Amino acid sequence: MQGNREDRSPQAIGRRLKDTRDALGLNQRQFAQRASIAANTYNQWERGTGRPRLDEAILLVDMYDLTLDWIYLGDQRRLAYELVEALKRAEAARRL
Repeated sequence: MQGNREDRSPQAIGRRLKDTRDALGLNQRQFAQRASIAANTYNQWERGTGRPRLDEAILLVDMYDLTLDWIYLGDQRRLAYELVEALKRAEAARRL
């Protein structure tokens, strides 16, 4: 998946992080703390007012079995099947 520049914006990254967190059934504080990230820093990412540095994104990758391609580019190809299905359900629920 090539993606476009909009897919790489802080707002798009924030949406993906929120969708991932929702799919995992965690609140912001839980999601951030489990990955050793300050809750206020994580909140900025979800709001699209900032985005994770590489070392911070790697913390998310390691904790939640994500990929940098998913976080930064929106490419789901290497995510676990279960997470992809949960992301689809979360997206469908958001559209209701």
